[in-house]
Amino acid sequence: MQISSVAVIGAGTMGASIAVALISHGYPVILKEANDDLLKKGLANVDKIQKKRIEKGLDATTADEEMNRLTGTTDYARIADADLVIEAVPENIDIKRAVLNDIDEHSDVNAIIATNTSSLPITQIAAFTRRPDKVIGLHFFNPAHLMRLVEVIPGLETSPETVESALAFGQSLGKLAVRVDECPSFLVNRLLGRYMNEALYCLQEGLATIEEIDEAAKQFAVPVGPLSLRDMNGADIGLAVAKFNFQEYGERFAPPEILEKMVERNMLGRKTGSGFYIYDEKTGQKQKSNPQIGEILKEIKTPKSASKFDVERLFLPMINEAFIALQERVCAVEDLDPALMAGLGMRRGPLTIASDIGLKETLDKMEELHQTLGERFRPALLLKRLVWAKRATIF
Repeated sequence: MQISSVAVIGAGTMGASIAVALISHGYPVILKEANDDLLKKGLANVDKIQKKRIEKGLDATTADEEMNRLTGTTDYARIADADLVIEAVPENIDIKRAVLNDIDEHSDVNAIIATNTSSLPITQIAAFTRRPDKVIGLHFFNPAHLMRLVEVIPGLETSPETVESALAFGQSLGKLAVRVDECPSFLVNRLLGRYMNEALYCLQEGLATIEEIDEAAKQFAVPVGPLSLRDMNGADIGLAVAKFNFQEYGERFAPPEILEKMVERNMLGRKTGSGFYIYDEKTGQKQKSNPQIGEILKEIKTPKSASKFDVERLFLPMINEAFIALQERVCAVEDLDPALMAGLGMRRGPLTIASDIGLKETLDKMEELHQTLGERFRPALLLKRLVWAKRATIF
C-alpha cells in the first residue's frame, strides 16, 4: 500500500516529535488531540522542535513549508482520508483501547493503524479493532525526528502486506526500519534493560562508583553512561519497566533493590533534581554524584562477587539476551547490532562485542558469573552451540 498522508493521534512529546519527522519528509499530517487545550500544547511542542532545528541550521523557509503540511484538529472526522494513522497516546492499555476504537470507527477501512507503544502487546491492541490484519507496531525512539531507528512489530494477525508497507514507510523517513517479532519490550529496550540492571547490581556490590561505572561504559561502547541514562529517563519509569520485564521474562530480569528505594525517596533523576547525580535547579545541568546514594547502599546487603570492577560485565547480560532473542527469532541476525547502534547510539552492538571478546571467552565469563550470581548469567544455548561448533564469530 502506498502511504501518502498520515494522521497522528496524540500531540504530547512523542506525538509532536513523530509529526515533525513526518512533515520534514514531505508527508501531510493531521495531528489530533482530545481537546483544544491539549492541541494548543501539542502545536507548541512542534513549534519548539522546529525552532531548535532552525537554530541548528534548518532554513526558515523550509521550516515554514513543513509547518504548512501540518493540520491540528480535535475532530476524528479529519482522519478519514489518512492512509496511515499512528496512535501516540499514553502507555495505558485502557486509553489505547478507547483510542483504537475511535480510530477504527473514523479512519478509512483500508488505512493502516500503527501503535507507537514501547512495550504493550501488538496483538492485544490489534484486537481492539475490526481490522487486526492492518494493525502494526511502529516504535519510534525518542526524539523521533532525530533518532534513526524504528522497530516494526507485527501482531499475530498482521498481514504481510501491512508489514511491507510499514517497513517501506519507515525507510521513507530516512530511518533504519527493523522488523521485530512481538515480545515484551520488543528488541532494543529488552536488551537495554539487562544492561541497565547490571550497572545497578555493580553499584550495589560496591565494585565501582557512579562516575566510574558511567565513564567505563562510555569508553567501552555507549555515548551516555547507564546511571546518567537512568536519571534522564526517570527512576520511576525505570522501575515500572524493570518490574514489567521481570513479570514477563522471569528471574534474569529481577529489578535491583536500589531502584525501588530511589523511587520511595522521590529520587527520580533530572525531573526531581536528584537521582544518581544532583542537578542544578535552574539549568538542569549535572553537578555531582548524589551522596544520598551512599546512604541507600548501606541499607542494601549485596555481597561482592568480584574483587574489582570489569566493564565487560555490564554488557554480558545484554549480549546473552541478544543470543536469547536470536534463538526466539525476534529479529534477523544482521539487523540486531544495527538496531542497537541506531536506537541507543552504541559504537558497536552486542554481537560485535561478543566477537571482539571471543565467543569462547564470552561463554567462559558468563559461566563463571552464572556460578556466583545465578540466573542473570545463565548462558544462552545459541552461544553454547556456536562455541561447541568452534565458531569464531556469529556473523
